[in-house]
Amino acid sequence: MQSNSFTNRFAAGLENPPPGEEQIIQRTVELFENKLRASHQPGALALRGQHAKTVGLLKAEFIVPELPDEFRVGVFKTARTYPAWIRISNGSEKIQSDTKPDVRAVAIKLLDVPGEKVLEEQKDATTQDFILANSPALFARTAADICEFTQRATSGGLPGYFFKLNPCKWRLRELGNLLGSVLARVSNPLAIAYWSQTPYAFGQRAVKYKLVPRSPKSAYASAKRGSNHLRQAMVDHLADRAAAFDFMVQFQVDPGKQPVEDAARHWKEKQAPFVKVATVNIPSQSFDSPEQDRFAEHLSYNPWHSLPEHRPLGGVNRARRAAYLAISKLRHELNGEERKEPGPEDHPGVNLKG
Repeated sequence: MQSNSFTNRFAAGLENPPPGEEQIIQRTVELFENKLRASHQPGALALRGQHAKTVGLLKAEFIVPELPDEFRVGVFKTARTYPAWIRISNGSEKIQSDTKPDVRAVAIKLLDVPGEKVLEEQKDATTQDFILANSPALFARTAADICEFTQRATSGGLPGYFFKLNPCKWRLRELGNLLGSVLARVSNPLAIAYWSQTPYAFGQRAVKYKLVPRSPKSAYASAKRGSNHLRQAMVDHLADRAAAFDFMVQFQVDPGKQPVEDAARHWKEKQAPFVKVATVNIPSQSFDSPEQDRFAEHLSYNPWHSLPEHRPLGGVNRARRAAYLAISKLRHELNGEERKEPGPEDHPGVNLKG
């Protein structure tokens, strides 16, 4: 029989911050800020601390159908279509060739979303963000792991994060999660699946998200491998065709097997199946313009740009709240740009074709 402490710890959707986490998160923020200040050259563009390279910023629609009652939460409460900006990126902190092993990620920003948001200083913003990457689980379990990973990556001692003197403390699951992402062969970012990796509230329940392309890989254009072949593949595909994804949710059904406080744990689909709740439609368009790229650089994506019904859960997300906000503020300050959320009236350098 399970103890009460076990039951309390793994109660569905319940967060359990460990002692000292706030200090750990503050240390993580300091590491990111110091690194950005040290790497920034006066007059040059200050880049994001992670996911520096924008493969493409695409105009899209997030289409919510009429859903059963259990799914009518937050942005899914009523049937409607939200305009959206989708940023597809590489995970590295550096602008590097698409041929380099790397994480591939998608950030979705819904526009015209009513309701007070979680972040106090942006509570009146009309955006909702979802952030996903091409691996079901993360390379870190907790906020403390994120801090250690960041510190070791900064000092050049990253192997020491995964391999300790004591083999019992090796982070093999975390390493497998990372390698599964960075070593995946991607020919077109529109043709692969993405996962939220970390959990989120869905009303009173906990979920993870998944983005699944609606067509087989063979339906998507590819480009000759090179420094920007991922962008070129999207340019070629969207020149005369649309793309679409199914947006899906995975409900936590067993808190022991789908823990909220372990972002390195893959929630197995056999135990907790995904269910479609929306369609992401990306119309045929021309997005490859300097104006569009500038607009992308000044956007901030943060999972805490969120309605309370969809607030992020778990220690990694609590670390993200502070780190993402601090880096966004510093980056905009160094670039001399106003930090604000876009509205439906913003129309940068993208031309829809159909």
